[in-house]
Amino acid sequence: MSRNLLTPDSIDNRREPRYPVAWPARLTLAPGQEIDVKVRDLSENGIGLRSEHPIPQRERFDLTLGVPDLVDPRRLQAVPGTMNVAFLVMSQGEWRVGGTWAHLTPPARKLLEQWIQKIRYG
Repeated sequence: MSRNLLTPDSIDNRREPRYPVAWPARLTLAPGQEIDVKVRDLSENGIGLRSEHPIPQRERFDLTLGVPDLVDPRRLQAVPGTMNVAFLVMSQGEWRVGGTWAHLTPPARKLLEQWIQKIRYG
């Protein structure tokens, strides 16, 4: 049984498709409080995470993604960003978190855009 804390318009307002990935990430909830999460999908304007812990909705958090190198996917690059949490859903024993990018540095945005292109076009 799913516990849905979704607002009616959260998912349907996406402007572009999300692309599936399976990357590690670390979310900073408060100074000194970090949790490991998994990136499940991403888009140019948003990100989806999986977490063992609930994340406060309508909050802004810093996170660091472990993004694979485009040439050698075994090497991970630490990519910092900030996200706004839009929704939180309990599904199959894990929290699914969706959000929008609040801030990405130009190099981080470029790398994520390159990954989206790679996933989209192969």
